[in-house]
Amino acid sequence: MARLDVARLNDRMADLRESLEALREYARWDEERFLASIEAIRAARYCFIVMVEAATDIATHICACLLRKAPGSYAESFALLAEGGIIEPGLARRLGRMTGFRNLLVHGYNKVDNRRMLEIMRSDLADLDAFLEAIAALLARSRSEAE
Repeated sequence: MARLDVARLNDRMADLRESLEALREYARWDEERFLASIEAIRAARYCFIVMVEAATDIATHICACLLRKAPGSYAESFALLAEGGIIEPGLARRLGRMTGFRNLLVHGYNKVDNRRMLEIMRSDLADLDAFLEAIAALLARSRSEAE
């Protein structure tokens, strides 16, 4: 079995945390203020992309190293983690939907509802916290097994 690249995972987890922090800051803004600020909207969109890219990079790395599987899509990487018992199936589904939002941001900027994005920032970011906790637990188990 291939070994996890812990440094890579830690770097991507840091990227994810940094994006979460920025999105949470914008989520505290008044809706009118956020929607009126093109800079805040652009920054939030970028943070979403970085956040989802980091999460999927983590997921695909674990799929390859521990599960010996290559996901066919970003969403499938989370489904495979659920099949492997690394994250809960419900979390995998929600993260899979978030990859769809990432795709909309990357491929169709003019279709993004900024009000909806703000709603996501206010209500759905805890899923990324749960993902980070699951990955931290996996890394802790891997460390203890290596000792």
